[in-house]
Parts: sequence; structure tokens; C-alpha cells
Amino acid sequence: MNLEITNKILANKNYLHELALLAKLEQNRIFCKHDIEHFLAVARIMLIMCHEKKIIINPDIIYATALLHDIGRTEEYKNHIPHDIASAQKAEIILNEINCESEIKNKIIAMIKNHGNGNFIDNSPENIFYQADKKARLCFCCPAREKCNWSEDKKNLNIEI
Repeated sequence: MNLEITNKILANKNYLHELALLAKLEQNRIFCKHDIEHFLAVARIMLIMCHEKKIIINPDIIYATALLHDIGRTEEYKNHIPHDIASAQKAEIILNEINCESEIKNKIIAMIKNHGNGNFIDNSPENIFYQADKKARLCFCCPAREKCNWSEDKKNLNIEI
């Protein structure tokens, strides 16, 4: 399957600039980084979860959302703007630049805006994305685990889907 939107995002100069800036801002971060590996892990976990729950959602929407969901961390670090809000704003700009269809753009932005909030219907795309984002964290092998602000019950101490 061709992930047209996803690949257009990966080729977008604005996205690449934000991704490089994010890497620079997190270069000395000892906790989980918000990088392409995290983004792809979130997408893959969501795909598996949707498959297991027999939920049909376009994989291109999943991957595009995953690539964009933390891109606003740059604004959180620089200007203290919550990253879900900043990510949704930056995603809208990037999705407009790649001429993303309005209906798809709105689905992607809705998942981004809500990816820090787990108060959704169990099988909604927003809830599955929220869960996938959390499950993508490798707390069980993190060298900074003891210093992390996440509570022990929130940390991923086992691999699970």
C-alpha cells in the first residue's frame, strides 16, 4: 500500500525543519525522545491494535498522524505552548502544504489534538491512538526510568500490544 500522505509529509521541507529542530532541542534529553522511531512505533502499534479490534482505518491516516503528533514539542520547549495544541497547528500547516484532502486532514488533526487525553470511547481512533502513543514507550529498558515523572503504574514495564 502506498502511503501517499505519509510520504508527502516526510518530503515536506517544513516538517523536516521541525523534525531537525526537535532533535536539536532533545539532543541532551535523558527521557524518551520524540523522534521518527517513536512516531513509527506509535503507527505500527495502532495498526496492530486496529487489526485486533477489527477496526478499519486508513493506514495512511495512522502514519500521518503518528508523524505529526509530537511535532509541536518545539513550541512547548521554546514557548511553553502545550504540544498537542502546537502539534495540531503545525500539522494543519503541513497538511495544507501537501494539499491533503479536508476530511482526512480533519481526522488527523482531531487525533493529534486529543492524543494526550484518554477519555474516549474504547474503540474510537482517538482512544486507540492515545493508547498506542503510551505503549510505544520503552520504560522497561530506559536508563532514566528512576528519574521519570511518570508514575510506576503508567510506565510500560512489559512489552504489550
